[in-house]
Amino acid sequence: MKEDSSENMDLLIVKYLDNEIDIHEKEVLDRWVSTSKENERHFIRMAKTWEQTIIRLQNERSASEHYMRFQQLLLRRKRKMHKIVYRISAVAAVLLLLSIMHFFVVPSLDDPLLTEVTFNQKKEIVLPDGSVVWLNKNSTLEYRKKFLHDRNVHITGEAYFDVTPDKKHPFTVKASDITIKVMGTEFTITNYSDEASAETVLKSGCIQLTTPKTEKEILLRPGQMVSYDKASGNVELKSVDPANFTGWINDRLVFQNTPLRHVFTQLEKWYGIAIECTDPALLQTPVSFTVDSETKEEILNTLQVIAPFAWKEQNSNNENSSTIIILPMKDKEP
Repeated sequence: MKEDSSENMDLLIVKYLDNEIDIHEKEVLDRWVSTSKENERHFIRMAKTWEQTIIRLQNERSASEHYMRFQQLLLRRKRKMHKIVYRISAVAAVLLLLSIMHFFVVPSLDDPLLTEVTFNQKKEIVLPDGSVVWLNKNSTLEYRKKFLHDRNVHITGEAYFDVTPDKKHPFTVKASDITIKVMGTEFTITNYSDEASAETVLKSGCIQLTTPKTEKEILLRPGQMVSYDKASGNVELKSVDPANFTGWINDRLVFQNTPLRHVFTQLEKWYGIAIECTDPALLQTPVSFTVDSETKEEILNTLQVIAPFAWKEQNSNNENSSTIIILPMKDKEP
């Protein structure tokens, strides 16, 4: 099957939305989306249908059974069908099921659900109440076209919020299992599905955060960050410099005494590459630097001056994708 066939691209979109896509498949999808406006619109249409259906099903007890049957049906298809046949049939099944569930489950409301999706670019969004959201790359924001009562939004990925104060209409952000109540403030939240934790950093104002394990709300003050471990449910509260977490809005990454583990994760998203490092001690090494318009080669060369490692680039079968291999100095190749 051709790499850019419509069936193959639909399958990659489904894998991306279901968080099963690998770095090389994502690069193929990335190039396809950026090829034309029609491809971008097709991706956004599928993403909107997926998000509107799945999130609503997960939030409604009666619909959760349909969601489970949906997942089980896909699993049975995966086991029974030949690999090539599955690529076509699975996409058709997903699109058919999404269309059916969208018709029966998503109600027609005067206040429809809107979905904003970014892929390779940031986006500034003005909400119905005048609040402003800067949505980072590879992120999704859901909100109502009209805030008739409460102001509720759902975020996957990373976003910066500048919320308009309104005591009569609470502003609430959902990210994984955490809920943030906002009282007119500026803050960032990071909630990528492929990362082990979700984080929120308060720049100004006041927010209250709750998780399934917390018995009472956690009150954040400006300059504080909460990190929520999605697996254990544990919460860590600490003081930080908010400027280190908002540079991406101005096309900058700022790291201040940041472990290389987190740095490499951010660089992967920033440059659209894969980085492999198997040295636990090296991954804990703290570094401080800023990324502006430098190439990945320039940044990696700078990093290896301040941290004990070397690196090499390993090309894949796809000429447009590569993996950066991080080598501790003792393993540096001659």
